[in-house]
Amino acid sequence: MIRRSRSATIFILDLLILYAYFLGAFAHYSGLKMIPLKGALLMLFIALVWFIVALNSSIATVNIESKIFSVLKDTLIGYSVLSVSVIVVVAVFGEFTPNNKLILWPLLLAVILSSTLRLSYLIIIKCLARGGYQQKDVLLIGGDHVAERVMNEIISSAKLGYRLYGILADYYHHTMPQDFYLGKVERFSEIVRPGVVDEVIIALPLRKEKMIIDMVERCNSEGIRVRIVPDFFRIISNRPILYKLGDIPLIGIRTEPLSLMKNRVLKRVFDIVFSSTILVLLFPLFLILALLIKLTSRGPVFFKQERIGANNANFKIHKFRTMSAQDKKESDTIWTTANDSRVSAIGKILRKKNLDELPQFWNVLIGNMSVVGPRPEREYFVEEFKKEIPHYKVRHLVKSGITGWSQVNGWRGDTSIKERVEHDIYYIENWSFWLDLRIIWLTVFGKEAQKHAY
Repeated sequence: MIRRSRSATIFILDLLILYAYFLGAFAHYSGLKMIPLKGALLMLFIALVWFIVALNSSIATVNIESKIFSVLKDTLIGYSVLSVSVIVVVAVFGEFTPNNKLILWPLLLAVILSSTLRLSYLIIIKCLARGGYQQKDVLLIGGDHVAERVMNEIISSAKLGYRLYGILADYYHHTMPQDFYLGKVERFSEIVRPGVVDEVIIALPLRKEKMIIDMVERCNSEGIRVRIVPDFFRIISNRPILYKLGDIPLIGIRTEPLSLMKNRVLKRVFDIVFSSTILVLLFPLFLILALLIKLTSRGPVFFKQERIGANNANFKIHKFRTMSAQDKKESDTIWTTANDSRVSAIGKILRKKNLDELPQFWNVLIGNMSVVGPRPEREYFVEEFKKEIPHYKVRHLVKSGITGWSQVNGWRGDTSIKERVEHDIYYIENWSFWLDLRIIWLTVFGKEAQKHAY
């Protein structure tokens, strides 16, 4: 089976390509002389930015299941981020115009070569896999629906690097290709020998624990690789993570990138920088909006309300008031709908443009919320929704956000809660720094984000 390429190898290769082109451009335009201090610092800056890019994207990972378009897109996005960062740094701390050829040509040539190498590697390994290169002959143990799914994957996807040798099961089922059914599980010891099968996949129910242990021991004694498909995989996401509690292995039922400290730190640093910048730059707008709210309706400028956030903790959310002042019980239990009579004239404008959410950047700054995440809800509705949607409270595994994946896809306001939850869970399981940036962009410029803003 063709293995996933090593991220470290690709990362180092990318850096070598970048450095080679930068040094070549410098030698071409400036001659063979010592690189100045600013140039050396720029090289260090490039390594730092590329490290951050590689850490928070799949740019340094190419495997046989990668799609050519996705690899090309990731590479172009990564180099775009690097190029913008380099140009900004050179413009701020140096002089860009006289050095533009030293900067732009290396970046352009580097992205072309890196993309070409990635695509060439991907095309080659896909062709090799289809031709049978390094494919493993696999013996499948089991006959229920779990084994059937494994069998179908192996037969239909030669690119995965497996070739079905045969199936051992307590009984024959019509879904099994007759040529592959080798008999009952008792024949295991007879068949499992070096040179006959390369790998064994056990897809038996966990109640047959002793049989599974015996099979694993036999495979180990014969030097044959063995893998086990847990029969509870239906509750596990497509990308489970293996954790360790001391020496005890634990399987996480879903991928949670934000459970990793490095990702939480990156997201928190971004939240602090972004929210403080918004609060400072938009302070004059805050004053104008506060004055308009005060002049057009009675009541306080800010609306504060208890919401449920990360780890089911309560916190007080801050918004510009867009409705007439009302009783707390009413505001906590009544859903906002289109043409809601409680919304003021200025409130309609604020809601339409998402300006009522701006004070929540204070919540972000103090750590109650994040810029991006599932929208926080009132306790009353959390209790109602969790009765209808079993996975509703999975949203509370991460910090709530001012905007989120469900919002930029049009699922806000009086829309399907089920769709909203599915989008929020997708965000939790697929978080990346680039996804956050994409959501922020779509919040400002996307058409879907403006829907149902009432």
